[in-house]
Parts: sequence; structure tokens; C-alpha cells
Amino acid sequence: MDRKSALAVVEAVRLGLRVKPVQEAIRRVLKRRGLFDGRRDRVVSGFTYSIYRYQGLLEYIINKRLGIDPRSLDPLVYSALLAVTYVNLLDEKSGSGTRRAFHRVAAGIIYRVIRDPGLRNKLLGYIREIRGSTWKPSSEIEELMFKYRVSPELYNALREAFDRLGEDLEAFLEYTLTPPPRVFRVNTLKATVAAIANYLHSLGVEFEEGRYSPRAVRIRGALPKEVIRLIETGILIPQDESSMVAVEILDPKPGSRIADLCAAPGGKTTYLAEYTRLKSRIYSFEIYRDRARRLRLLVDRVGASRVVEVYVEDARRAPEVLGEESMDYVLLDPPCSSTGALMRNPDVRWRFNPKDISVLVRQQYELLEAGWRILRRGGRLLYTVCSLLPVEGEDVVNGFLGEHKDAELVQLDKPFKPSPILPGTMRAYPHIHGVTGFYYALLFKK
Repeated sequence: MDRKSALAVVEAVRLGLRVKPVQEAIRRVLKRRGLFDGRRDRVVSGFTYSIYRYQGLLEYIINKRLGIDPRSLDPLVYSALLAVTYVNLLDEKSGSGTRRAFHRVAAGIIYRVIRDPGLRNKLLGYIREIRGSTWKPSSEIEELMFKYRVSPELYNALREAFDRLGEDLEAFLEYTLTPPPRVFRVNTLKATVAAIANYLHSLGVEFEEGRYSPRAVRIRGALPKEVIRLIETGILIPQDESSMVAVEILDPKPGSRIADLCAAPGGKTTYLAEYTRLKSRIYSFEIYRDRARRLRLLVDRVGASRVVEVYVEDARRAPEVLGEESMDYVLLDPPCSSTGALMRNPDVRWRFNPKDISVLVRQQYELLEAGWRILRRGGRLLYTVCSLLPVEGEDVVNGFLGEHKDAELVQLDKPFKPSPILPGTMRAYPHIHGVTGFYYALLFKK
């Protein structure tokens, strides 16, 4: 690896701290640095994903050796320390040239950013010390962190969840260590799936059509500039198949009024517009202004701006904004632990906090209440979360059904797996279906 690629890895790690998913952060850095050339694309992406998969363990090692929490440092210095520690201590495949490139990048960043001479010398001494060094787990906790790339807190939460679901936790954790597939939705407002398949074939791109959604394509390997152009013009939309399936389960009809209550980054909102052939009104809520801005950009790129209205609002205020029983369909994908998306959001492996779950569950229930209030009689609401924890899925819906006698489950049993906890609802599993993990419950308002 050359110095330019090593610097791109550090920049992608830093950008990934605030831009989700990490794949988007990598794409932005590669574009800015002009590194979409196949080999470098794969190398930068591979190193960045690996660093994030080991993020918590790398922090642990740095803290243990230096006595400094790396998260307290400048984000660029933090990212450089993670990268140089990974390459030297955890990546057995990197040669001396790669280690040398990361060492030079890290040293340059430390010299440029750190003003305190004592701290600067301490950090420089650390990166010199780990060159040619090794690290092996020396405790049960370290072994767990190293083997599965998850925090002990997340492992325990998943262990409890998978026991309830009757699934194989080890198979799931091992699967999440593989690189995620690049999945896109073909925007049929601008092209047909057959036309895109023929075009990809003519470019020599290795791909397959969707396994669960008829509008999906899975692309393997690096993205040539022609495919990047399809993304930039709104012909291909980055979106996982389990997310596309959510819209297909809701199955909204043209001429309807649809609310998407937690809409950013916009895959579902734009698919709702496309699915109804721009013949419905879609009301999308996003509480954060920067995410709402990116949502609007995607809506414009797809060609759906005339039928989508974006509200920069807490979706719990939807009844006040839209009116009671005003929507024919409601799609709710609320904030959650994101435990179903460990492959695409590897930082989730290390940021899980059990104390946050109760806050999330309360918010999920309040959003579900708001969605129910704006749904008309005879309408349908889809509750879906990219979480593998039943407390955020089945338990929320079960509690809601107990309090709302006008709510009835519409039975779901395909294309994924019926839930053993709440019959009539469904789960998609990464290690079984090759998609982001999602939970689905479709409710009919009697």
C-alpha cells in the first residue's frame, strides 16, 4: 500500500465517525481523492471496514499501553492511531511496506496536530514501539473481543436475544465478519432492471439480481466509474434488500397518502414514490436538519420531488402536523440499536450500551402511537426495525396490540422467517438470508 491510500484509510475512518453507514464515508473519501480505480478502492475499503470491526479492541489496546483514552484525542489523531495499531498488531497480512506507509501517515498527523510536546513524544514513541510488535488475547474478555469483534455488553445482549429467537449466535457473529455485499435498487422511474443488467454485463461487472426484491442488484468487487455515474444520477440507489422488502410488504397503492416517519437517508421514501409511480403523496419526517438535507438531495436525484414533502420535525408530532387519521399507509422504521446492521455499521459492535435500550424502546413505542393516530380506519402501518433484539421488535408490537383493540396483525411469512415470539410477524437474518437484519410487523386498523 502507498502513502496516498493509507491516508485515505485514515480519512475514511475519521469521516465514518459522523457519516453513516461507513460505506458512505468510504465512498466520499475515494471520490474526493480520485481513488476509484479498482485496486485502490478495494484496498481502502477493506482496511477501513477492518479497522471499524476491531474499533473497540483497538481502543482497548491503545488505552492499556498508553494510559490514554484515544477517544479523548483529536478525531484525525484518533483515526491514525487506530489504523497504525491495526496494521501492526492485528493484521497478519500486511507487509513491511504497508506498515511503513501507515507509520509515516500517523507520524505526520501527530506532528501536525498535537501541540503539546509531551503528548506528541508519547504518541510518537508508541507508534515506534508497536512496529514489528505482536498482540495476543490474554483474558477471556480479550478473546471474546478478538474472535467476534464485539463488546462484552453487546455479546451478552445478543446471547439473550438469540436464545429467545432460537437462532445460532455464533453463526451470526461469524457471518458479520465478512464484507457486506453492495446492494442497489434500480430506480424504475429512470431505467428497467433488464436494461441495467445488460449494461452491467457489458461493463464486465460481476453482479446478480435480487434474491428477495425484483428491483435489487448485488454488485461484487469494485465499482467502475460508469456505475458511480448511475448512482450519482439516481438510477441506482444504495439500499439493502431487507429495506426494499419493507416497502413491498406495505404495498401502497397509487393515489394514496403515505407517511414515512423516520425517513433519512431516504431509501424507503424514494422507493415509496417509485413504487406508486409518482401517483401518491408522501410525507417524510426527519428530525435532524443535515440528514433531512441529504434526504431532499436523494429525492431530487431520484426524480420524486414533486410528490414528496419533507418535514424537519420529530415524527412524534406527526398527528399535529398531518392531522388525525389522515394517512392511508404509515411506514415506521424508528431509531434502534442497529444490531441487524453490524456488517454495514461496524461501529455498532463497540458502542452498544444496555442503558440506551430502555430509552430507545420508549421512543419506538411513542412513534408507533403517533403513527397509529395518523392512520385512517382500514389503513395499514408497517413497524420495522434493523434490530435483532426482541425487546425492540416483538415486545414493542405485543405491548401495542395489548393496548389497541382496533389493531390487527396482517400475517407475514415470506420472504423471510416467521418470528417464533410473535406469530404473524417476520424476521430477516444476515447469516440466513444474506441481508441486513430486520423485524417486520404489519398492522391493520380495524
